[in-house]
Amino acid sequence: MIAASPEALFATLMATEPARPFVTFYDEGSGERAELSVRSLANWVAKTHFLLTDELALGVGDAAYVDLPADWISVPILLGCWSAGLEVVTAPGTAAVAFAPGPVAGIADVYAFAPGVLTRSFGASAPPDGVADYVTAVRPQPDAWATVRAPASAADPALDGMSRSDLVAKAQTRAGELGLAPAARIVTTREWQRADDWIDTLLAPLAVGGSMVLVRAATPEVLARRAEQERAVPVE
Repeated sequence: MIAASPEALFATLMATEPARPFVTFYDEGSGERAELSVRSLANWVAKTHFLLTDELALGVGDAAYVDLPADWISVPILLGCWSAGLEVVTAPGTAAVAFAPGPVAGIADVYAFAPGVLTRSFGASAPPDGVADYVTAVRPQPDAWATVRAPASAADPALDGMSRSDLVAKAQTRAGELGLAPAARIVTTREWQRADDWIDTLLAPLAVGGSMVLVRAATPEVLARRAEQERAVPVE
């Protein structure tokens, strides 16, 4: 049986294997490596959920414009939007909130992170004008995953008008087309530029109870080595 939504897929993984690594991030240029277990990721997802629902009073019927690089911290932002009942969109349109590197016309609440910094916070240096520091904004929010209540139904929009159940079905189909076995671990250098990138590298592995390795600035040789080290299936 296919789960009804992306947030339900993540909740299932949290309920069954919370200690497993879910997202591993390598920046081969800087030497950075970050790894979050399902449980650690759930803390960030919960914080994003409560930023959106409690602080901004957003939920089902609202949309979040997301324009983010492939990064470990982008994962809980996407999952947090879905767990809060929002639709994720790839064009600003009438979105109520945005996660983007700079200001977005017509959207008052825009959040960004500093991708070249280990903490992903802008810290003492201010974020771009018209943009709030995502890490600073979510830090005081509750991180108790057990208190998160996903409000959306299977028919509610999840991604660019696609319903939650249809999105999960597409992710399941893509997992089969990519040859992902149950609990598969994928490795990719793909940048997140389109909705299909999220489906192939985040939702497809999630649909099979798997995990992901994001690699930045890697040569083909380095990527092959990471795939072997992580026992991961390359997704180009």
